[in-house]
Amino acid sequence: MIESWFFVLAMLAVLLIPGPTNALLASAAHQQGIAKTASFIPAEWLGYLYGIGIWALFIHLGQPIWPALSTILHAISALYVIWLAFNLWKSSHLQRHSQHHKSVRPKQVFFSTLKNPKALLFAAGIFPPETWDSLENAFLVLAVFSLILFPVAWFWMVFGRALLAGNVKGLKADRLYKGSAMLLLVCMLPVIFRFF
Repeated sequence: MIESWFFVLAMLAVLLIPGPTNALLASAAHQQGIAKTASFIPAEWLGYLYGIGIWALFIHLGQPIWPALSTILHAISALYVIWLAFNLWKSSHLQRHSQHHKSVRPKQVFFSTLKNPKALLFAAGIFPPETWDSLENAFLVLAVFSLILFPVAWFWMVFGRALLAGNVKGLKADRLYKGSAMLLLVCMLPVIFRFF
């Protein structure tokens, strides 16, 4: 069984931070409405499942050949988190992203999520190593992941739409990004400590 459930905080933080998929959901909700954009959530979910599954399979097949693979990917994931937090601190691209993506389709959301480096972060750094030891553990972790993903997607549709429409008083995209960077670093501490 999974020893520690601290990874849930890291999972929540990574899903909440602004990224390409969250920006697409916010843009779609702003331009096409929340009702139509809600149909994009299964595409995001499938994109994450495929992406995480591909990385997990790669790790599982590569581990016997190269025992340090998991450690290297975990280090890459930790460096990605630090880089992402630094980039979030100094950027605010939600408005520009919305202007470039006037018409968003589920296929775009799926491929954006599939190519998202967060899938590697989940497979190698956030999900506990015991996740892939049994079907029961994998099901539990992916069920928790799904329970977190759906409300986060709704949050980005509602909040992103309000932010892009200018309906959120006193909050600008740059403050959102700075707050996301701090949340990411704080919630990723258990994952980084597990590595060391």
